[in-house]
Amino acid sequence: MSFAPRDSLEDVFTVALPARPYPGLRPFGKKEWPIFFGRERMVDEVIGRLIDHRFLMVHGDSGCGKSSLIRAGVLPRLEQDCARAGARWLTCAITPGDEPLGNLAVALSGLRGQDQIDTRTLEIRRILNCGREGATALAEYLRASGHQQVCILIDQFEEVFAHARRRGPQQASLLVDLLIGLQKLAPSSLCVVSTMRSEFLGACAQFQGFAQVVNTTQYLLPRMEHADLMRAIREPAPLYDGEIATELAKRLIADAGGTQDQLPLIQHGLMLLHRDCLKRADGSWRLTVESYRSPGKLGQLLSDHADAVMANAEPADPSVEGGSRITEDLFRALTEINADGQATRNPRKLKDLIAVTGAPENALRRIVDPFRADGVSFLRPYGDESIDLDDYVDISHEALIRCWVRIADPVNGWLIREFKNGLVWRSLLVQADSFELDPSNVLSPATTEERQAFFRRRNAAWSERYGGGWTRVLKLIEASVAERDRQIQQDIEERSREQRAKLEEEQAKLREQELEANLTAALEKGRRAAVFRWAFILSVLLLSVAGYFWRKAYTAGVTARQATEELQTAYGEAEAKRKVAEESLATIDRELAGLKQASAAAPFNSAIKQQIDQAESAIARQVNTLSYAARISPRIYLHIADESQRDAARGLERRLEASRLGDLSVTVPGIQLVDGAPPYSLLRCFVAEDCRKFGPELLELVNAQLASPRIQLQDFSKTYTPTSKAMRPQHFELYFARGSITLVGAPASAK
Repeated sequence: MSFAPRDSLEDVFTVALPARPYPGLRPFGKKEWPIFFGRERMVDEVIGRLIDHRFLMVHGDSGCGKSSLIRAGVLPRLEQDCARAGARWLTCAITPGDEPLGNLAVALSGLRGQDQIDTRTLEIRRILNCGREGATALAEYLRASGHQQVCILIDQFEEVFAHARRRGPQQASLLVDLLIGLQKLAPSSLCVVSTMRSEFLGACAQFQGFAQVVNTTQYLLPRMEHADLMRAIREPAPLYDGEIATELAKRLIADAGGTQDQLPLIQHGLMLLHRDCLKRADGSWRLTVESYRSPGKLGQLLSDHADAVMANAEPADPSVEGGSRITEDLFRALTEINADGQATRNPRKLKDLIAVTGAPENALRRIVDPFRADGVSFLRPYGDESIDLDDYVDISHEALIRCWVRIADPVNGWLIREFKNGLVWRSLLVQADSFELDPSNVLSPATTEERQAFFRRRNAAWSERYGGGWTRVLKLIEASVAERDRQIQQDIEERSREQRAKLEEEQAKLREQELEANLTAALEKGRRAAVFRWAFILSVLLLSVAGYFWRKAYTAGVTARQATEELQTAYGEAEAKRKVAEESLATIDRELAGLKQASAAAPFNSAIKQQIDQAESAIARQVNTLSYAARISPRIYLHIADESQRDAARGLERRLEASRLGDLSVTVPGIQLVDGAPPYSLLRCFVAEDCRKFGPELLELVNAQLASPRIQLQDFSKTYTPTSKAMRPQHFELYFARGSITLVGAPASAK
């Protein structure tokens, strides 16, 4: 940045009031000297030291007014006082940025206008490359160019140290050598004044000989006295037909609390109060304590103002989780915590901010421009001129970082979030090192879930701030996600097996209870049959004694046949367990054997023998019936991935249960919603014999009912032994992947 040259001595004394009496959070500019009050004594002292040493380092805390003192106090005073004596002072100002020497050359070449500026810039740049010897050459060059006196402001000198850290010490060393040579040479036509935060004084010692120069030429900016603060607050107002009440001025000073942000907070508060005040008919105005209604004092005024600018620049987007977050990412990129734990500014090029935030260029510009607009000045460069992609964007003052709640909140503020995210990234780099040595060293499932969400909010440009390694960390995340999904699928299958085992156990209990009931009924009928059986035996014994009782024996045989038929009915009701039925048949066989022995002694036993043969034939037929009833029908358990698939699954359930597999029915016990569905739909079998005998037929039966998706058969029999108690025979499971299920002849019912 450079100041335009004066065309005549009269221009030096031309007074043009700025647009408003209070600039706000940003420093005072050179043209705002008419409203700069309260530091006249400091201005005189700085000019005296500057003339003596030709180089002066002005330092102090952030917010103490260093830049404003030089820009609106020292430089205009040099021009005006010397102009009264007929001399000319030309002044320019720069911030080092990424090109300290280049920026200085451009500023000096522009002192005499824009004619042949490129040629002059190249000549001055060559002189600056000479280091300490360049001080003499530069003074002679400026004098030969018609410059009588030149004063250069190097504002925010701490950026030189940041440049040396990022780009190497070459340019920084040349600039420091130039200042050392200037201080030792002390040319009458050239002087340099620099501003720097006091915490960087120690960094000056890293350049040979610079600490000694700073010790000789430093000026620690004092705090303003109460009377000076009162003048700075009240005296600009009358120039704009206004007045600041004494009580309000005292209240603002008290609310600022003597902190390092005292001056910028007061100036910003006054700017807002003046903006919102009511003007009288003649244009005059007055601010009183009643005009100042801020329950949170000046810091809250600043925070509320920043919130309002953000709300207008980036309205909350309900379609985005948490609303739109470009403003947050922008200010997180522009702030950092230094080695001393202090929040500081972190200037970035516009193109770098676009890359780091991941926002489109036009979207980011729509946010940056309102924050740097006149009357806001939270970001610089100030004003409404378009910013080039290579231009630096910076927070105007650390007071914004310390007072805007969204940034400064110690628990959930943007600054602490960014700091924690940096720690997370560095920990991921350490984990990536371990993963590269051993691919089994992946993140835990819980950590993977957190880091996967974290990863979606970041990009490769952002990661460079904390050590880079984007591709390495991406491989770690992908491997961790794959391992987590594998464990989830394994857990799902294990839980499914446990649920099946529990269900089968409950079904076995129900069958056992049913069997007990049927067995009880069979025993009761058996007892009734035994009565008839003993009556028949008694008849046979009587026939062996007397032949004329034959008819009575015949009647007893008929009764025995009826008892046998009743026993067959009992066997039909006990269809679930063949073993129990076989025990009952064995009992009957023993009774029949006894009956045969008895009939062998009877004289007229041919009819009885015929009845016994008929009973045996009926029993054989009943055994076959029981064996057929004991056959197990196939069961298909349906598993869906999404609740929206349930209606279609129910339709499939009804169709399958209405189908036949040869002479067997198909049972669908129910439909279950599961997490972690497989990537494609499949029918699983678990017993090798079932997979071979029923699997293909069931697969054909299911696919015949589905228009989509197509089901595949998956053989899990190697996982289960034939004697495994965890899986019943003819057990199948049908898993649907995510997506729609369409039955043949029906519309899609799930998506």
